Amino acid sequence: MKRILVVDDDPPVARLIGAALRAANVEHTVDHCSDGAQAKLKVAQGGYDLVTLDLAMPLMDGFEALEQMRSNPRCAGVPVIVVTAHQDPQMHQRALELGAMAVLTKPLQLQAVGDILAKALAGGQDLGGSTPGLRPLGV
Repeated sequence: MKRILVVDDDPPVARLIGAALRAANVEHTVDHCSDGAQAKLKVAQGGYDLVTLDLAMPLMDGFEALEQMRSNPRCAGVPVIVVTAHQDPQMHQRALELGAMAVLTKPLQLQAVGDILAKALAGGQDLGGSTPGLRPLGV
């Protein structure tokens, strides 16, 4: 069973991620927290197979949380996919440079999100560039 941490100050996003994983037939549990400070602590405790991370959150934004996660050896290898409403390509590029696998833009398409998360959980590095709203690593 895969363990996912959804970091977003909008709780329905966690439900949507769970629904996307169910649609992709991925056995999983989803934990949720609403800011980067909580996320950094939870991921450092271990046990997560994947983190989805919003960029705009209270207390600690997604950029700072991602940077701190990548600098901590206990969680540096956990795959992170940024899920954000920001459309700015420079923000997407910054997230990728800080170590995100991909950037998904809201509004999210259930099947596409499920497919991308399933690939990431399977260890895939090529998340595909043709999915609307997706900015894979290196683009």
